[in-house]
Amino acid sequence: MECAALATAGTLTLALVGQGATRSLQPDVRGDRIQWLEAGQSEARDQYLAIMEMLRIALNRGLFLGLEEYESHFAYYAPGASYQRHRDRFRDDDSRTVSVIVYLNADWLPEDGGALRLHPEGLSTQDILPVGSRIAVFLSADMLHEVLPATRDRMSLTGWFRRRS
Repeated sequence: MECAALATAGTLTLALVGQGATRSLQPDVRGDRIQWLEAGQSEARDQYLAIMEMLRIALNRGLFLGLEEYESHFAYYAPGASYQRHRDRFRDDDSRTVSVIVYLNADWLPEDGGALRLHPEGLSTQDILPVGSRIAVFLSADMLHEVLPATRDRMSLTGWFRRRS
């Protein structure tokens, strides 16, 4: 597991919130550590990016979303870390269109916590446990969501399909 190895090696960086001049470190708001993926870093990462490219093509073909690229990072949450309620699209930048989370956690149990809590407008909240190989996909601008604290390491590949803003 690349994400676990990166966490053990201490090469993941604390995630920031905001964008541009307002980007800042706020661990009480967002407590994960990340590493951005780039093509050519490893065979496994290249395979993942190729699969996401196939998904991009399928989403465009079926839903006419105009998605042009995909950005992604490993997300590692140490026990107790969380990410407060937010949307994945910035107020002044509408390029992030579809959010994708692929969970990397083996043998995850409900008592481990760490759910992705969705807050769909007009509906009750929905919790998605970060079970290994599970994927969550939602519209970046529409879905308020948060990451609840877990009692063990929680890992994922988190990314966004983007279009020109």
